[in-house]
Amino acid sequence: MGQVFDGSILLSGETGPGLHATLERGSEFVRILSGDHELGTWNDNVTTVVPTGKGVFELELDGEFLTFHPSSPSAFAEAMAVPLQPEPAADSADKKPKYDIDAAIDEAIANVRPLTDPNADDDILSKLMLVGIVGTAAVLMAGLVGMSLII
Repeated sequence: MGQVFDGSILLSGETGPGLHATLERGSEFVRILSGDHELGTWNDNVTTVVPTGKGVFELELDGEFLTFHPSSPSAFAEAMAVPLQPEPAADSADKKPKYDIDAAIDEAIANVRPLTDPNADDDILSKLMLVGIVGTAAVLMAGLVGMSLII
């Protein structure tokens, strides 16, 4: 008896939880069982295992395709000598990165709003009111400075 992996299988194109199954890998064969029923035995040299992502593997068994969801994906990947995740595509180096700094800068510049003119008519305080407040503040400051010199 070889290594045994518990999980579920789906035929190509099927969705859902799949059929509870056990995959047994011997030195020269791969066998799939569901309960006490043997679903098939294939010679190891006609068996291909390819990771499809998130702990799921596609099995090609002498031209038949199955999807296998092992209960322990990392142990299954290690035993089958395949990576746990699919390898990135070779042309991905030529693709644009997910985060483009130049596009982000252009978007930030496009969203910048100009400052409003403090002398514009839509301000809360008019120019006359602002001059009055600043003038009053200057007179009060001069008075405080004068008082401090007297004391």
